[in-house]
Amino acid sequence: MIRGYAMIREAAAQVAAAADQTVEALRDGRIEDEPHFTGRMLGRIEQAMNGFESRGVRWSAKSLTFSGRGSQESRVGADFAGVLSIELPEYRVHKGFLAQAKRIEPGDPMDTRDWERMCGQCEDMLSLSPASFVLLYSVAGITIVPAVSVLAATRMNPHALYSRSAARFFEEHFSSFIGDRRISTPNFKTLEALAQEYRARSALHLKGAATKRLSNSPLDSTGQTGREAVDKRRRGRWTGTSGSNEPAGGSDADVRPKRM
Repeated sequence: MIRGYAMIREAAAQVAAAADQTVEALRDGRIEDEPHFTGRMLGRIEQAMNGFESRGVRWSAKSLTFSGRGSQESRVGADFAGVLSIELPEYRVHKGFLAQAKRIEPGDPMDTRDWERMCGQCEDMLSLSPASFVLLYSVAGITIVPAVSVLAATRMNPHALYSRSAARFFEEHFSSFIGDRRISTPNFKTLEALAQEYRARSALHLKGAATKRLSNSPLDSTGQTGREAVDKRRRGRWTGTSGSNEPAGGSDADVRPKRM
């Protein structure tokens, strides 16, 4: 994605905070199994992201949970499909991922039957999309591992695999380091059809759109538009100050060593 890293980080932190609230419910004994955890987590994320605004981008969210044989997790292994739509003046993307939730504590042994079942779910998800992951949840928190890493390993606790925190995972999702463009939908109305296509038990659609305050210029890493950053540097040159850590004038040439 464009370099609106502050915007991405704040949105990802909002999602992670909502997911952490679900972990608190797990610690309190109010959640017992994987489908209930997933449903509650997606509902909390929807509530947290609906109307959330950060640096000129307003977010909306929709989550759905399905029942019936046609959408059962056992058919494909996906607990949910996560869909992202970003619509900014100079950047538009629609993409998503598949995820299977797994309750296991770090250090717990994993028997052969559970391991083979998880591997089968990963195989099924990867047959539909390379953007497939296993969401590991425990009283310690949530971590996400790639489904392909699970299949590459011998039987082990999946917490031992290289992973991402919920915040880091959604940062990378929002910045388009991960995601499959085939798992996409233009609006909330077609979310159910997409989930049925991928035979997922649940679906979450997050959408970020520009508000009127957002310029047509891309954002830099501080959340300013490129035009705003340039204007700020120019003002610094005339006043003898700078809008960054650079000396007045803002050029690398200003600090080159003199020839002897």
